[in-house]
Amino acid sequence: MNKLIFSVIFTYLITLNCYAAMTSALASKFELHIQKYVEEEKFQGAVLVARDGEVLFRSAFGYADIDNKLENTIHTQFLIGSLTKSMTAVAIMRLVELGKLELHIPISKYIPKLDKQLAKKLTLHRLLKHQSGLPQHLERLINFEEKDISANEILDIINTAELAFTSGTQYQYSNLNYHLAAMAIENVTGKSYREAMNTLVFTPLGMQHSGVERISHPPSNRANGYRKGIWGLNRDENIIAYALGSGDIYSTVDDLFRWEQSMYKDSFLSKESVSMLLSGENKAFGYYSYGFRVRDYQRASSAKVGTLARHGGSMDGFLANLHRYIDDKLTVIVLANVRSFPIRALTFELKEIALGLSANERTRAQLE
Repeated sequence: MNKLIFSVIFTYLITLNCYAAMTSALASKFELHIQKYVEEEKFQGAVLVARDGEVLFRSAFGYADIDNKLENTIHTQFLIGSLTKSMTAVAIMRLVELGKLELHIPISKYIPKLDKQLAKKLTLHRLLKHQSGLPQHLERLINFEEKDISANEILDIINTAELAFTSGTQYQYSNLNYHLAAMAIENVTGKSYREAMNTLVFTPLGMQHSGVERISHPPSNRANGYRKGIWGLNRDENIIAYALGSGDIYSTVDDLFRWEQSMYKDSFLSKESVSMLLSGENKAFGYYSYGFRVRDYQRASSAKVGTLARHGGSMDGFLANLHRYIDDKLTVIVLANVRSFPIRALTFELKEIALGLSANERTRAQLE
């Protein structure tokens, strides 16, 4: 019996050591590849790669504050830009499950002060899928001021817009869709978007380092945003309050991983809700589901494809990308406090390395 126990323990330790060695070798490949982007593209930020819920690689690069020589860490907070839309969509589905929102009824029930012509045939379903016909950005309607702007003020701006097409007939990506979705969240919860996201998403998932940024509520450990210029990196940031529900969330790689992993379980959202979140459209409708683009991706064998759910974020000073390679349960998260560099290419290449391939062996031209 003692020999048997010893044999089992010995085998377990050998397996553990082999796994640790493979993980270490893989981490070195990730590190070397990312360093090329640091040297050639001035990348700075944080990266996380995980498979089957286990982190394969997690590291940070460059500076959170160049002037004061404060380095980025895995705990540094980054603005995630339009990846915010994915979280807004998740909060909407939480409220749908609670019976407080419906996806296919007139949006005027939740936002009664929305202009009647704009609200015509408009539903949450069409907002979340970018089928409203609203302009793409608030910048096309007003000049921004350096201040915290309220949801009501944003609604007043939206009410001056004109539709480019009848709701539901076409696809056009628009931040205004998610401004309105955030207003629906506020109106049915009786809370600000910031408070509602804490209640619906961040607190239940233990995302202690994530939140909605405002001038009056700055995050404690956020990186500065930078843009690449002729003479190096220069400070560059948005007036964040104008990004209500569409680009005003900050987070960390660990918090985003925790959030992404929740969608593999049914304790946070039901399988039905996750399925609806990830029901993509065709090319003409942007492959867009509820807060995610859903495409095919190349698995380890070139003859096989899987389902990729992704969203990126691009704003002054920041870039973000989160890819869920669902069939391989592979997650790649890249957060950066510098713009611009080929973040989609880096994400794809890290996926290839995780699948045991050379980073540049294949291209993403046809699928991803």
